[in-house]
Amino acid sequence: MKTPTFCYLLLLFSGWASSLQAQEPDSLGMSLDQVVVTGTRAARAASQVSASISIIDRDQLDQSSHINVLPSIVPHVPGLLLNDRSTVGFGVGPGSGGNLSIRGISGTPNNRILVLIDGQPQFMGIFSHPIADAYHATDIERVEVIRGAASVLYGSNAMGGAINLITAKNNSPGWSGQAAATAGSFGTRTLSGKLSFQSGKWESVISLNHGATDGFRDDAPDGFSNTSVFYKLTHRLGDGLSLAGDVQLSDASYQHPGTVDAPLSDDQRDYRRGRVALGLTNEGDKASGAVLLYHNFGEHRFTTGFESVDFNQGLSLYQNLKLVPRQTLTLGVEHSRFGGEANNDRLPPPAAIGLDATHRVRQTEVYLQVQQAFWQKLHLNAGVREVYNSQFGNMTVPGFGLSFEVNPRSVLKASSSRAFRSPSVVDLFLFPPSNMELRPESLWNHELGFLRSFSGGKWDMELVLYYTKGDNLIQVDAEGGPPQNRNTGAFRNKGLESQVNFKPTGDLGFLFSYNFADVSENVLFAPRHYVKLQMNGQLGNFQLVPFVQQVFGLRNSLVSEAESETYSLLNLQVNYQITARLRAHVLGNNLLDSNYQLENGYPMPGINMAAGINYQFKPKNK
Repeated sequence: MKTPTFCYLLLLFSGWASSLQAQEPDSLGMSLDQVVVTGTRAARAASQVSASISIIDRDQLDQSSHINVLPSIVPHVPGLLLNDRSTVGFGVGPGSGGNLSIRGISGTPNNRILVLIDGQPQFMGIFSHPIADAYHATDIERVEVIRGAASVLYGSNAMGGAINLITAKNNSPGWSGQAAATAGSFGTRTLSGKLSFQSGKWESVISLNHGATDGFRDDAPDGFSNTSVFYKLTHRLGDGLSLAGDVQLSDASYQHPGTVDAPLSDDQRDYRRGRVALGLTNEGDKASGAVLLYHNFGEHRFTTGFESVDFNQGLSLYQNLKLVPRQTLTLGVEHSRFGGEANNDRLPPPAAIGLDATHRVRQTEVYLQVQQAFWQKLHLNAGVREVYNSQFGNMTVPGFGLSFEVNPRSVLKASSSRAFRSPSVVDLFLFPPSNMELRPESLWNHELGFLRSFSGGKWDMELVLYYTKGDNLIQVDAEGGPPQNRNTGAFRNKGLESQVNFKPTGDLGFLFSYNFADVSENVLFAPRHYVKLQMNGQLGNFQLVPFVQQVFGLRNSLVSEAESETYSLLNLQVNYQITARLRAHVLGNNLLDSNYQLENGYPMPGINMAAGINYQFKPKNK
């Protein structure tokens, strides 16, 4: 396996850096003054939020040539591991990609990291995992990632963290848009386009995306195709009120190749996903908040015989009230239901599923969070969420934290919070191990963080120590009878996250992160050491964006005797600005041709290349 040392790659990058001169400042890194909304549900400077938050803005997303938004955020989030097992697309079901891991917390399926769109939870109604192929970069203006427990504000599934995708906006009058096309190895091709318009109080965005690949496996078909459309319409009603609605539809087909030891010749999975949302937001000096309605739905059909329809829908209402000086009181009420029906009569008993009834889980929640500032330096927050679930009953989820500005360039943070995951429909009702008596999974997350911005603005640093203890994990228990889902699992994760943003000049930037995770159990997608380095610099009209990942001690199998994976990855994107509006790019992935597997039996692609163009136009006054 080709795994040059990370030190060698650092030296290589340093050599490049000495000869680079950029025309525009890079957008790598973080800032204590950046305003976030995900950590508190109210706009607040990052230095005043006790949670560990990573922010990826539109400029950073534009640097990437990925059609999907998730690969674009990986360099910017310490410890975030994405199972991007294909050259494009993730697929669905066991053995597919798209699994997310933060601080060694993930799941199979991936239902312990919550994905939100504009603060609304996004997951499949039966298996409770997000559908990674539904999130396209053209649709997203900004991404905010909470690393660590986030259930006080966002409820179920936010055990390891929450990824909030904030949809696209158009704040300048007139028309703007972009179009992009790429082609690459293994018959991979993508097309995307976005058109925005703003006039007076009206604003609209529409996008169309298509991605496909013939697949890279020689032993089994592993092609993928996905076409998606997104539309958003916003009307500013005045006095801080805005009404926005959006709809997104995806039609995808995925060929599951099986493992290298047991390849599959005919396992095609067709699925259609959709989302409809409507939100009324208010912004004022004393009150701000929103009323949000959302409905997610999907239909899946596999050649293996599995068929399902599912839904996830809800109502969310919250208000941030400033009734006391230097205090913000957040009150929220949420009601949701998720479920669906599935069948697979081709399986022999007792594995066969033949269900006519639709299974539903209903959940009603109220939450409160108080944020209080003292002396312009100390910011305290405490919150609690009360959950009523139609299956397991009541649950209380508390959390508290603080942020202390030691000086204008240094911030100390500390927090302790509980998080949970409600049992999914598949846990409760489907397949023989199902158990209607399951309790929610839960954990406590404790962390201590330090942020420092050095004088001159050339260095930013973040360091976080965390300790997470989980219990009631849902696992299949075969002792004393037939296999059945039970709340028998527990774990203790502890570790360190660090990130350094270094800008030796205004023309060149490096973003470095290191994550150490000591996990008590043999869990998937939890590397013991995880290093990332991205550089951003320009030479004339050329922009160079190399990205290195070094992984040590990643478990890809639950078999205790299986060896862990250690590998190095080098990706390089080269952009060339042909005109002010037209840009060409070349992207090389896994240029070290490393041989590795994120999931046991599923090899990752070797060296692969792609090239494309991107055309953007904006109103003349921009």
